[in-house]
Amino acid sequence: MATAAGDDRTQIRQTAPATKGIPARYQASVVILQGYAAGMEYPIERTYAIIGRSRDAAIPIKDPLASREHAVIVFHENAFVLKDLDSTNGTHMRGASIRQRKLRHGDKFRVGDTTLQFILQDSGRGRTYEIS
Repeated sequence: MATAAGDDRTQIRQTAPATKGIPARYQASVVILQGYAAGMEYPIERTYAIIGRSRDAAIPIKDPLASREHAVIVFHENAFVLKDLDSTNGTHMRGASIRQRKLRHGDKFRVGDTTLQFILQDSGRGRTYEIS
């Protein structure tokens, strides 16, 4: 938009939506350790990955104690965070109910009667992790 010389009007520009994804150096996934489909591994490919009974969940869980959208793993500010989505039965880590917790490689958490483990490979630091 062209303006006349000396025009002091402020122009407000729309900010571009954040399109940053998970950096290529990170390979994150969740493995079901105990429960239906034990041994299944689900890669975290989006910055917002739902865990629950929903067919559309990135990490689908067939557990009657899990909500359809029970929890989510969010990649935000260079970290993976597990958040409970106000589920009926809660999300548990280290024996305690959590609302939100930063995830580290190897962290185990429970959704209903299903135990899951967060796995992270950081190729930028030359680290490869194994499931424990």
